[in-house]
Amino acid sequence: MAFRLVDDDAGIEIELSAATLHGLMEAACEAFTASLTRLDTVEPRQAEELEVDAPDLETLLADCLSELLYRFDARRWLTRFAEIEVHEKDGGWSLEGTLRGERHEPHVPSTHPDVGGITLEGLRVVRDDGGDGWTARVRLARGPEP
Repeated sequence: MAFRLVDDDAGIEIELSAATLHGLMEAACEAFTASLTRLDTVEPRQAEELEVDAPDLETLLADCLSELLYRFDARRWLTRFAEIEVHEKDGGWSLEGTLRGERHEPHVPSTHPDVGGITLEGLRVVRDDGGDGWTARVRLARGPEP
């Protein structure tokens, strides 16, 4: 499981890759935290449950990240590790799992504190040719200037 962040004027693009769909969503959770602060400054002190349902994998990824953004905006919660299961459900997809992380303390440096939302433009989740793994791309939009 791996991710790469590409920062530009419009926002932060997250490129993800993993052997499994579960791993892809776990990498997305960690990449979201890395877009806001150094990942190694977040400790897995507490556990929180995460459940998301969506009609397709792209919406599942976007809704998962939107939930993480909501938790950060509302409670300063950041995820260090995620244990995610993804299943087909009623013609769509369901994500369930446990997030391990903590509240973002003010002394922890923010690398991109101005994330404002998840964009749907360019969003994609793709199974690699041959079925050997998964890749995804999603963009985090910049929020309004403080």
